[in-house]
Order: sequence, then C-alpha cells, then structure tokens
Amino acid sequence: MSANGSDPRSVVNAMIAIGNRIGVVLPNVSIQKLLYFAHASFLVQNKRPLVQGVFEAWDYGPVCPPVYHALKEHGREPVKEPIRKVNPFTGEISDVDPLQDAEALFHLEHVLRTMGHLSPGQLIELSHAPEGAWADVWNKSKTGPTIGNRIDDILTVSRFSRLKMPLRDASTYGETDEATPFAGD
Repeated sequence: MSANGSDPRSVVNAMIAIGNRIGVVLPNVSIQKLLYFAHASFLVQNKRPLVQGVFEAWDYGPVCPPVYHALKEHGREPVKEPIRKVNPFTGEISDVDPLQDAEALFHLEHVLRTMGHLSPGQLIELSHAPEGAWADVWNKSKTGPTIGNRIDDILTVSRFSRLKMPLRDASTYGETDEATPFAGD
C-alpha cells in the first residue's frame, strides 16, 4: 500500500474474500459502510489511509463512489464475487490487482469479525452519529456550498471517536438496498 492508500476496489475484493471465508454476508450498503469504518480506523491506528480517493456524504452515510458504481447492480443481494474493472476507452473488463498489504488484510478481517454481523440499517445508523464526519459534511451541505460532499481524511480522523451509539435490533433507517447520492444518480 502506498502512502496514498490502495485502490478501493482491491480493498473491497479483499473484504468480499474474507467475508466469504468467515461467513459474513456483504450486501452493497454494508460494504460501503464497513469500507468507511475500516478506512477510518486504519487512518487512526496506522496514520495512513487504507484506500485512495474520497468518501462522500450521501443519504445513507459515507460512500466511495467508484465502489458504489461497481456494486450498485447487486441491490440487496450479497456480493460474493470480486469487483472487476472496465477500461473506459476500450470497454475491456479485467481483474483488479489483489490487496497485498498484510497489515491492511489483518485489519479488514478484524473489522469484518467485529462489525460484519451488523445489519445495513445498523451500519447506516452508526455512520450517522450526530457528531461524526458524515453528519458534519451532510449538515454543512444543507446550509452552504461543499465540494462534492467530500469527507476528507482529516475530518474523519478528528470525528471517528464520536461514532458511538447503542445498537438496537431494528434500525431507524430500515434495511435499504443501496445508498444513493442526495442529489440523485
């Protein structure tokens, strides 16, 4: 992994493989939230990003847009196969390079073992913590201009410790099938 993080599709493919191995069911929305929590906790613990690129504040919490677009066809169905990449110029489909960072792989397995059992609604509720990074960006977008509703890593680190809440059996957000941007697809 570089100082700028790994391709988010490589990280998601590692999550899918780990989930398949340990029996964690991963629908799109769960992948998005778990990816954000893994990235945030990795930033805090290792002082470097897990994924390259940005997360954005969408209706149902933090979303990594390239991952969303790669997985949106799955809807509520569990994602069991790895993401593949498409060359935008030729349309050629190919495999994504696997994640090689042992520290990141260990971290992902820990996140999936500790949070992977949570429902999509519970993960959304956790991402919506009132003083968390998502809430900060989301609330600012309601009152003034933001740049693509981006949740930057500095804000993520400063607010990550505030993602605490009691987990209930049923979520306020129900069980949505996919996250959508606040402005529509």
